[in-house]
Amino acid sequence: MTEPREKTILVVEDEPDVRAFISATLEDAGFQVATAANGLEAHNFVKEQKPDLVTLDLVMPRQSGVLFYKKLRTNPKWLDIPVLIVTAHARDDLGMDDFNELMKGKELPPPLGFLEKPVNPEALVRSVAQALGVDATGFPETPMNQTRNEILERLRSADGETLRKVQEMLNENRRKV
Repeated sequence: MTEPREKTILVVEDEPDVRAFISATLEDAGFQVATAANGLEAHNFVKEQKPDLVTLDLVMPRQSGVLFYKKLRTNPKWLDIPVLIVTAHARDDLGMDDFNELMKGKELPPPLGFLEKPVNPEALVRSVAQALGVDATGFPETPMNQTRNEILERLRSADGETLRKVQEMLNENRRKV
């Protein structure tokens, strides 16, 4: 069976914290990871090096994930690249229409699936590994991964005020760096 280290994942995400989280999770699982902050950067990467899989946010500046996805699916050289949508906008006005259009696959082949933000690390690794036919059972159950999972579970059930406070704390932390 193929090993994760033999596969390159392109993480396309405009939010630096989310991009770092997804990248670190996939690297912890053994994958090679490249990143792009928008569809334009992703398109330039794919022209130079074909990734084995793309995780794709839909709503991004400069060039949306939707436009990048359409470019992938209309180029015969890139048709076989699996795409996993990772979005917080599958159910809101910012991305719901585009998301539904892509998932129906009427105009273009649909993505292999989607994960909703905040992303569960195990679900991300499991989805990527399954799509690529690799064994990622060695994904480390480290204290950091356990902490990430606990925080994600708490965020899923948090009220608006708690989420606002967490966002303020993260923004303050970002300014210190």
